Amino acid sequence: MKLIAAIVVSIFSANLISLTAEALEEGTYWGGGSRYITIAKKTDTAQKEGDERFCYQGFSNNGSLIASLKLTIPRYQTGIDYEVYTLQDPENNLAIQQYAFKRSEIIFGSLVGRFVKGTVYKREENLIAGRSPDLAECLNSNKPYFKIKS
Repeated sequence: MKLIAAIVVSIFSANLISLTAEALEEGTYWGGGSRYITIAKKTDTAQKEGDERFCYQGFSNNGSLIASLKLTIPRYQTGIDYEVYTLQDPENNLAIQQYAFKRSEIIFGSLVGRFVKGTVYKREENLIAGRSPDLAECLNSNKPYFKIKS
């Protein structure tokens, strides 16, 4: 009986450790119609783990928006269930939420309390999108980044 309990605890602990180390998933997500979001990440290997820089580029018929993302609600504050990143946009309260067990989806919209109310975007597995010059500029910047292109 002790052996079974030890195996269960070991498996559960390993899952918790891997979930806490996870961050926002890079990729391109589709929100229906012509709405797409690309999440890109830059990891500085000289810095400690967890010092990644995330940038957002959203596309629609109206143009695109590029912004750096700030971790606002880390997973450890949510019971390792989800995390929230806000766009570093001076005028809006836009955010992205990703659940630990739905890694292929994000919710993009307004941050209301500790949750994002908005549209569910699903990751496009077969879409390989290169980084635009604006997205690369965002990733290489050390300051909050925000740009609208129409």
